[in-house]
Formats: sequence, structure tokens, C-alpha cells
Amino acid sequence: MITLEAHCRSGHYVASVVPMMDKRLRTEYHIVVFVHGHEVYQGTERSLEEAIHTAKAYLDWQTDQDLDS
Repeated sequence: MITLEAHCRSGHYVASVVPMMDKRLRTEYHIVVFVHGHEVYQGTERSLEEAIHTAKAYLDWQTDQDLDS
């Protein structure tokens, strides 16, 4: 599991990337983002690089949203 964090005015965001094996023995990577203990995003990617990029993009987007408000 890989964990990324972002500290924003709206809260402390934690994104986790978790490898999961499917029925065909392929690995997929599940992304879950939480703020204040509540899930705010969930997604799946086929590669670790894509999953990290997606998690980082969500955290960057949230940080930008806080700056705009």
C-alpha cells in the first residue's frame, strides 16, 4: 500500500493505493481518498504508475479548489 497526503484548508486528505488481484490473477490498483475519515473518491487503475498519478491528481485538484475559494 502506498499513502499520499495533502493538507488543505478544507481538511487533511489521505489517498491510499492498494494492489488487488482479480480473478484472472491480474493486479489492479484501487485508489481511495479520505478526508476527516470519510471516503470522498474511489477508483481503479491497471498500473501502479497510473494509480499514483490519479491519486496525486485528485489531491492536487483538491488543493487548487481550496486556493480558489
